[in-house]
Amino acid sequence: MTKTQALELLLQKVEAIKHINSALSIVNWDALTSGVPQKSLPAAGAMVGWLSGEAFRRFVSGDTQEALETLSAFASELSLEESAMLRELNRQYTKLKSVPPEEHQEFSALTAQSQVIWETARAQNDFGMMLPYYEKIFDYQRRLCDWYGYEKHPYDALLDDYEKGANVEVLDAFFSALREGLVPLVKEIGASGVKPAEISGEFDIDKQKSLLPWLTDFVGYDRARGKTGEVEHPFCTTVNRNDVRITTKYHADKLLSALFSTVHESGHAIYEQNMPEALDRYGLADGASMGMHESQSRLYENIICRSKAFAARLLPKLRETFAYFDSWDEDSLYRAINITCPSLIRIEADELTYSMHIMIRYELEKAIITGDIKVSDLPGLWNDKYTELLGVRPENDAEGVLQDVHWSGGMVGYFPSYAVGTAYGAQFVNAMKKSVDVDRCVEAGDLSPVVGWLTDNVYRHGAVLLPSGILKEATGELFNPAYYVDYLSDKFSSLYK
Repeated sequence: MTKTQALELLLQKVEAIKHINSALSIVNWDALTSGVPQKSLPAAGAMVGWLSGEAFRRFVSGDTQEALETLSAFASELSLEESAMLRELNRQYTKLKSVPPEEHQEFSALTAQSQVIWETARAQNDFGMMLPYYEKIFDYQRRLCDWYGYEKHPYDALLDDYEKGANVEVLDAFFSALREGLVPLVKEIGASGVKPAEISGEFDIDKQKSLLPWLTDFVGYDRARGKTGEVEHPFCTTVNRNDVRITTKYHADKLLSALFSTVHESGHAIYEQNMPEALDRYGLADGASMGMHESQSRLYENIICRSKAFAARLLPKLRETFAYFDSWDEDSLYRAINITCPSLIRIEADELTYSMHIMIRYELEKAIITGDIKVSDLPGLWNDKYTELLGVRPENDAEGVLQDVHWSGGMVGYFPSYAVGTAYGAQFVNAMKKSVDVDRCVEAGDLSPVVGWLTDNVYRHGAVLLPSGILKEATGELFNPAYYVDYLSDKFSSLYK
């Protein structure tokens, strides 16, 4: 096989797998936004399993290995994009080749069913309904660690799937730094007795929905190249760079929930919509990692849209929509959207305590993978950890161990990327402010300079660079969580005097 033949073969495989993944995104969107008849679940699962299996078979076939080996011999002659494609394909091939094809297909079918069952289990507060699915999913994840291989800790094999370069050693140190820097502040605030006014009452859901077009336009989500839906657990999915879909969930008694979950998913979508089209051919028009993706969603959600400048933009819209806000001023709204108080639900956690929710999931996942705890132990251990770290205890599994969709989808090792990504975002904004007046952009209602800076420094790289490379290019240094700790300390020390 020549260099040209090897390159062409790999590009063809990238294109085929891209089309299969696009089809899977549409199927998943339909299942979660429109619903799947209960009796059709086995057939739907089998379809997803077959499509996933087909992508798997196409990629791990013998000619892939030959093409990768051939192209590797010409590494010095490859373009930056070709080299990055080769790096990523080698990385994926080494992992996937170690997985028995029939196991991969069965697992894809299992998780397709599990995610739908999870919705029912959560609604009925029935952990027992999910237990057999979780047991199979975690059993597969333990086998996956052995198939992938690892040097120090089995959980490292799973972490690398979501955050390249992450491992237990790095994350233990990261979470330790957050504990040291933030836990004392949380306790000080709790003891201060300062209690900002809360937004309470019932808010008509149709009126809530009327705010969403303004909100998504404000942050920069291109609705002409997307779609919105309602689900139990909000998510963003990409069919292609011109079809990036977002979802939210409305609560009549929690106005801020839909607003900020929409901004969060819009952050993901803005990242995807602004990928360079030229990278699509190489399968690199994608986020560099889950953490890098989360850096964008949480940057928009928290640093941009929980700022004092945004409160000033939001208040007139709220007054137009709800008479409740007629007597509110900007400072009161700013404090209300930044109330910090230990809570049970991760996606509704305040900015300061959010990472503690991630710590709990991180510790539980590690323990399950090593076999130190059983899946059946999860509800009790979950409740104990919430009591220990946050001082609150779930009254049922729906607000406890069943609140997240990730495990039902087989995404073990994903959770740490939320905290790591949040810290990335703080580091990006610190660098951005050297050339962009972020607050002035928010006040003017024009975030194009913000999106422009992120496009030039983050989005344009797609997955060509690793997360460490993007951080270095954008900020001049490697990952430094001190910016995250300092940002939160400054903001909440000021808010709570």
